[in-house]
Amino acid sequence: MAKTLRPKSHIYTSGGMLGRLGKHYMWSHKADLLWAGFAMLVIAVALAMQAHLIQPLFDNGLISGRIGVINTVIFAIVGLTVIRGVAAYYQLYFMESVGQRIVAKLQEDMYTRTLGQSLAFFADHPSGTLTSRFISDLQRLKYAVTQIFNSGLKDTATIIGLFANMLLQDVRLTLLTLLIIPLTVIPIRRFGRLTRKYSRVNQESTAHMTHHLAQTLTHIRQVQSYTQEKSETRRMSARITEVLDSTLRAVRIRAMSSPSVEFIGTVVIAAIMLYAGQRIAQGTLTTGSFASFMASLVMLSRPLKGITNLNNNLQEGLAAAQRAFEVIDAPLTLTDQPGATALQVKKGQIHFNAVNLTYADGTHALTDINLTIPAGHTVAFVGPSGAGKSSLLNLLPRFYNLSHGHISIDGHDTSKVTLKSLRSHIALVTQDVAIFDDTIAANIAYANPRASQAAIEAAARAAAAHSFITAMPEGYHTLLGENGLKLSGGQKQRISIARAILKNAPILLLDEATAALDTASEKDVQTALHKLSENRTTLIVAHRLSTIAHAHTIVVLDGGKIVEQGTHAQLLKKRGLYHKLWSMQARADDA
Repeated sequence: MAKTLRPKSHIYTSGGMLGRLGKHYMWSHKADLLWAGFAMLVIAVALAMQAHLIQPLFDNGLISGRIGVINTVIFAIVGLTVIRGVAAYYQLYFMESVGQRIVAKLQEDMYTRTLGQSLAFFADHPSGTLTSRFISDLQRLKYAVTQIFNSGLKDTATIIGLFANMLLQDVRLTLLTLLIIPLTVIPIRRFGRLTRKYSRVNQESTAHMTHHLAQTLTHIRQVQSYTQEKSETRRMSARITEVLDSTLRAVRIRAMSSPSVEFIGTVVIAAIMLYAGQRIAQGTLTTGSFASFMASLVMLSRPLKGITNLNNNLQEGLAAAQRAFEVIDAPLTLTDQPGATALQVKKGQIHFNAVNLTYADGTHALTDINLTIPAGHTVAFVGPSGAGKSSLLNLLPRFYNLSHGHISIDGHDTSKVTLKSLRSHIALVTQDVAIFDDTIAANIAYANPRASQAAIEAAARAAAAHSFITAMPEGYHTLLGENGLKLSGGQKQRISIARAILKNAPILLLDEATAALDTASEKDVQTALHKLSENRTTLIVAHRLSTIAHAHTIVVLDGGKIVEQGTHAQLLKKRGLYHKLWSMQARADDA
């Protein structure tokens, strides 16, 4: 299960998160918020005036039979309804606009922060859970933000306006109401705390379900080929049940909230009607004043219910805001040091000096690596699984930070240069090829989006990809679909090599670049890789030793340490680990 993102140095209080949302995300939209606030004020005043007009309608119109007064009041009520409708339109538009822009800015901040994280971060936090925070959590937050203003401000203004009319009609009735209504605060606070608790549980369950869904769909061929549909369905059903259970718990809290407040409201109205009935019988309260008062009291039920639900919605939104801020606040372990300079690679010599790498869980991946790679040389790293080969390659572009030691390129410590300049001088080709849902041309030009069509085609020719690209229906403009579903493994790899060729970086990293290919595809790709590695400092991780026999130096790793190094012929003569691995592969190939 993914680790929970909760920086210990930050306390996510309700007030703190609301203040942060206001300062960093809402304040820039203050003009729209002011217009929305003005529209809310118009709505509240119009509603209060409608309630107030009930008194003259009864006392001066209906009871006395004056048709002119009746008509005037009725037309005024209709006119106020039109005004309320227009104001409601603008209020909703401005608030939805602000809510959507806040979500968009939060998504940008989360995305930017996430892209700056190390590979260790993504190992601990799967893409499915992060996706859930990006989408479903922030939609809940958007709803909460709009509700704060829709219910919070508009309903508060409406309540004030209606109470003002109630005071005008009868002070004693209003005071009685004010004495009884605060009883609703007790269940509101209780329900609010429970809502926030279960909302966070629901959001985390949803994230786990999203992650499982994404993982299953990504590996659908393996699921089907190993006939694991029922097993995956059972696992998904368990995730869905978790979401359902947490959702129903939150629904139960919300369902209990409104009836509880409504019951108290009914008791309030019953008590007020008993008292008002005595006053009317005594002649100290007119029928019109009581009708206007009761109209205001009845109208209060909707904004009071809104205020009640507001706390529930607010707590759900704050739970979502916390999960968003946890991503934004997650510490960046890969950053430029103060005074970092731009790396300029003139030769491409690489030096590893006493390099150690220990992962966050305590696993020692590399220990005391000392190695010098001359400029323009090809060095291959081999060894058993888990020997640290890929870990060593990942250190050069600083996908991880060193635990100890340093790496230099042309004498420049890689930890003291900017990440952008460091990575701009390195081209990477891996076994797991990244093919984006875009055109072939766009995939090749990913490292250089401004490349000309001629440059793209030249790179494709050098990668032995031009022929199969031109044979496709749309040529270089063919859309490849998700993860390049229209391409074979060898074709994907050649697209990846063309991308690296177009980048034209002086340092090349090849991480099991041909491991998943068939013999025919491997031959084509190896030819392209040889062209790509010409005049470049090349580091290769390879499983098939026959593909790296040409390397200037072969470094043998075992248990995170260098145990042998030399040429292919030298290592065979030593009859050490390399000889053992070579012999095992030779026997396997002959079998």
